[in-house]
Amino acid sequence: MVRTSRLAALACLVALGTGAPPAAHAAPDTTLGRALYESRCTGCHDRSVHTRNPRAAQTFEQIRAYVYRWDRELGGVWTRDEIDAVASYLNERYYHLPCPQGSCGVASR
Repeated sequence: MVRTSRLAALACLVALGTGAPPAAHAAPDTTLGRALYESRCTGCHDRSVHTRNPRAAQTFEQIRAYVYRWDRELGGVWTRDEIDAVASYLNERYYHLPCPQGSCGVASR
């Protein structure tokens, strides 16, 4: 299942014309984040989890912490860059919260 999810995400990237992972200190790749989220998270989460009021996440760091937590709950297969990419995608798509320099692409695990 996990291996299939990663392969599906990579296939999406190749189809979109980018197969390169983000650089270690580059801004997270929201295209990768979307592919990873859609391949692994939408089975349990729909849009309503991100649009409910009040929101559980009030900062970018909290979004990232939730992504990290659920990745660990599901076996912990995502890298730091993948977690950042998913958090950045969710922030861009739903939350629109400020993303501090220390949290975007270089946050420690």
